[in-house]
Amino acid sequence: MLDTVLARRKVLLTAFALGLAQRVAAVRAAIPRYVFSRSWGSAGTANGRFDGPRGIAVFQDRVYVADSYNNRIQMFTLAGTFSRKWGTFGTGNGQLNRPRGVAVDSRGLVYVADTLNHRIQVFTITGGFVRRFGSQGTALGRFADPWGVAIGNRSQVYIADSSNNRVQVFSRRGRYLRFWGGRGSVDGKFSYPRGIATDPQGRVYVVDGKNNRVQVFTATGQFLRKWGREGTANGSFRDPRDIAIDAQGRVIVTDTGNARVQVFTKSGRYLTKWSAAGIAPSGFDPIGVAADSANRVYVADTANNRVEVFTTSG
Repeated sequence: MLDTVLARRKVLLTAFALGLAQRVAAVRAAIPRYVFSRSWGSAGTANGRFDGPRGIAVFQDRVYVADSYNNRIQMFTLAGTFSRKWGTFGTGNGQLNRPRGVAVDSRGLVYVADTLNHRIQVFTITGGFVRRFGSQGTALGRFADPWGVAIGNRSQVYIADSSNNRVQVFSRRGRYLRFWGGRGSVDGKFSYPRGIATDPQGRVYVVDGKNNRVQVFTATGQFLRKWGREGTANGSFRDPRDIAIDAQGRVIVTDTGNARVQVFTKSGRYLTKWSAAGIAPSGFDPIGVAADSANRVYVADTANNRVEVFTTSG
């Protein structure tokens, strides 16, 4: 009888160990492994060069970069070949003053956060001026240092209105729809929100910069969840700037103060990271981030005035 009990216990322990090993293997398989692929750019004003690149977006087979201190948008192929540019310093239509965020809607319209002009400008895919909306102020529909831009369901435009510590939502034609936020550290409040992204389900992900966290909301601004705190541990942040969601639903955050990029599930579970310690080039200074349909990640390496591309097989 004792031998039978011991044999059954051994079988159960073996099955448990096997199941645990399989679960561990599945978790490891779900963790993406990123490698450096290529880069382009250097300091300067010539075509293909940058001065403080910030926001970055990918649409179809083109990459759009907010070349902030050159006050222009530059467009490249996915391989980094220069295609065209637009913008000069100024306040007129099509002119820019330290642009940061950039996003492209399903029609190919390019939305630019013209940050120090406190407005959003809209262009055709080739840089033709279409419209602008917003001006400096605190009233609804006005901005104070708008940073991030994202396109959500029904082509609604989400703006991280940074110095007003709120998210504002507009129609694609620039009609004000709603807002949420306010200054603070409790759920749903912000301290200098920066990057913003949406997922196919309509959720809105906001980099809450000075609170060193990511907050997630419904399309109408209902708080859902948050993660992150100040620090250097995995899942913690120091001055995060931008956010993107790849085709697999992974949330990619530039943890700028820690000179690294971190990757999470949509629920906020930490997956992996990369920095100049083993993957990124020396002096890595990630600020802007975007992902394409093949899960390639494009990073605006601001201090080094270049765009860097990372790939994963996961």
